[in-house]
Amino acid sequence: MKQERFKILAVCGGNGSWLYSMKEYLTANIEPRAVFYTPNNLQWRANFGKRKKLYSHLQPSEVVPANVIIGAPDCGSSSMMALTRSKKFSDPLENDSFNLFFNQVRESKPEIFFMENLPKAMPYIKSIGWLKKDYHLHFLVTSVTFFGNSQVGRVRLIVMGIRKDFKVNHKLIWKHITKPKKYKLKTTKQLLSGLTIKNYHYRFGHVTENINTKITIYAGKKMTLERIKKYWDSDPNQKRFIAKNRKYTTAPGVYRNLPNEYPQVARKTNRQFNPDGIQMSPRELARIQGIPDNFRIVAYYGRMNKDIGYWINKGRTTATKCPPYEVGLWMLWALKWIYEHKKLNIK
Repeated sequence: MKQERFKILAVCGGNGSWLYSMKEYLTANIEPRAVFYTPNNLQWRANFGKRKKLYSHLQPSEVVPANVIIGAPDCGSSSMMALTRSKKFSDPLENDSFNLFFNQVRESKPEIFFMENLPKAMPYIKSIGWLKKDYHLHFLVTSVTFFGNSQVGRVRLIVMGIRKDFKVNHKLIWKHITKPKKYKLKTTKQLLSGLTIKNYHYRFGHVTENINTKITIYAGKKMTLERIKKYWDSDPNQKRFIAKNRKYTTAPGVYRNLPNEYPQVARKTNRQFNPDGIQMSPRELARIQGIPDNFRIVAYYGRMNKDIGYWINKGRTTATKCPPYEVGLWMLWALKWIYEHKKLNIK
């Protein structure tokens, strides 16, 4: 059966680590969040070249041809980490990237859109009047293990919208593409296989700060990475950092992945450690996110006036501030199936 061609516009697609599998179908990425930008867009161009454009925004006269939009806008303080800071959940509809995504859907009127976000965003999306009027909406709340990624604790929301005048059986489609599959999940040891302190290389994105670097471990308390490693070494089974003289018993967001367990949720902070008690490199975080090794992480670029810490932080952001790679693979598979079977799905 001949597959109908589709074109994808990413809106809030980050630096493309989860878009890499759909590179052939991608027309451009509109990414307004400054955290993803590197000098001369080096990180984006390392994997997508100059022809796949990265826009901070579109001018009124600019039109990017696409019949599909996908994206992962910010969840704002709908996340538990943000809740720790702000003490209350915020309205995602007040978030700039969240609004950009749906404004682009409203303007471009794609046949299909996919969005990844946090489950708490669901009622806000359901409250968008024009969206309910124009699109059949479907929602899936699940751990990313549903897609084959091993981060058991990473629970996300997937939203699919199918334009109501796009003549397909949206219920049949959703039933088919959300049918559970069996995956063999990998432990931290399996995921990080071959990555050691002995083969650090900045061109591969496998590099961390110097062992004497001081970082804030919690509540303003600073420690060197060497001292933190000694803490982890003192108890091989410890995966949380004990916080002394605090209301909480363990330091929020500080953890070590244990070798024979499934990995904990990868985040872009510098307070995540591998089984050896060493700060995780961007490449190690990428492995946990399912990102293939041939996706280049620009962790250092000698000719730019930036230090290694800047590039390591950018590498962590590229690897973790996005859906796992397997989510992108699933979306691409779903789109191929929909367009290949389009005529069969008509009511």
